[in-house]
Amino acid sequence: MDERLRIDRAACRELSTGPWLYRRPAAHEIVELAMVRGAEVALPTHFHDEDQITFVLSGRRRFRVDDELIALCPGQGLFITAGTPHSSLPEPDGVVCFNAYLGAGVSALSGLVEDMARHWARDGRFSLAALKGLVRAHRQGVAGGGGPPRMVLPFDAHGTIREAAEQARMSREGFSRRFRRTRGVTPSQFRSLMKLNQARLLLRAGLPLAAAAAEAGFADQSHLGRCFRRAFGVTPGVYRAGWERSHPFQTGSWSGF
Repeated sequence: MDERLRIDRAACRELSTGPWLYRRPAAHEIVELAMVRGAEVALPTHFHDEDQITFVLSGRRRFRVDDELIALCPGQGLFITAGTPHSSLPEPDGVVCFNAYLGAGVSALSGLVEDMARHWARDGRFSLAALKGLVRAHRQGVAGGGGPPRMVLPFDAHGTIREAAEQARMSREGFSRRFRRTRGVTPSQFRSLMKLNQARLLLRAGLPLAAAAAEAGFADQSHLGRCFRRAFGVTPGVYRAGWERSHPFQTGSWSGF
């Protein structure tokens, strides 16, 4: 794979159609990359099993994290730790940014974002090799547990809320209220999002859509498709196809991303 890909202001104009594009670089430092472009980039509340770095190349990108509105301008980045619910807003004037998804707890995220901003201020562009190098430089060694860091109540995503409440020795209503306060989503939302993240892993592994839907606990492939697109901006088929491409990057532009 040619690693001379440049993420620069000129390349931003060469993105292929569609606001969301997911690809996997051949690098253990980065689990997944996504490019985001356009105005219709809003996503409802969701979370990832990985740490997320978002970096804006042009325009503006806004997120809601823990009920706080965060706005990013060109050359600015944001990290969202694994398991943290967040949503994003539409951007009427358009945005181009990328997300890098990293193993949970593996990277020193604050320092990584700061160094990415310094790199952009100095060079005005990224290469894939430079991005990998920055991520590698901020590795902490051992992942910090691998699970959602703010999970404080026991809850089996395949069990019932009543069973979880009984295990916590709480009423169903009390459990749900406390879960919402501490986790940022309701137990039902948490279960749905866990299933979506499981489907995401299965699609990365190459499972057919119907098999991924069944194994992740969705009623059928159509049910997965509706939920997946709403949460991640693309259909499961488009997401899976992105992972099947053997050469996801092309030199000098994002046209192959």
